[in-house]
Amino acid sequence: MPTFCKSRDILLRELDCAVINFLHLQRKREGKPPYESVRGVFWEGEDLYPGAGFKEKNHIQLCIRHPNCIKGFFYPRKAVAHPYE
Repeated sequence: MPTFCKSRDILLRELDCAVINFLHLQRKREGKPPYESVRGVFWEGEDLYPGAGFKEKNHIQLCIRHPNCIKGFFYPRKAVAHPYE
């Protein structure tokens, strides 16, 4: 697997990375411009309740391919007590 597909993510995403990179290789071969970012929506797991639109493991993945798309980031802060507790 290419180095740029490796991450410290707990869940393995190598196949996702390979699919996105293959998409961009095909676009390049066809003379099309690359996407700056890619978003995937995944509905996984069992329904939370009968007839639910939400499942246990719904999630969205973002792949930012162009660093200029990232305008900022933050470090999560430590939890503090709620003022009304």
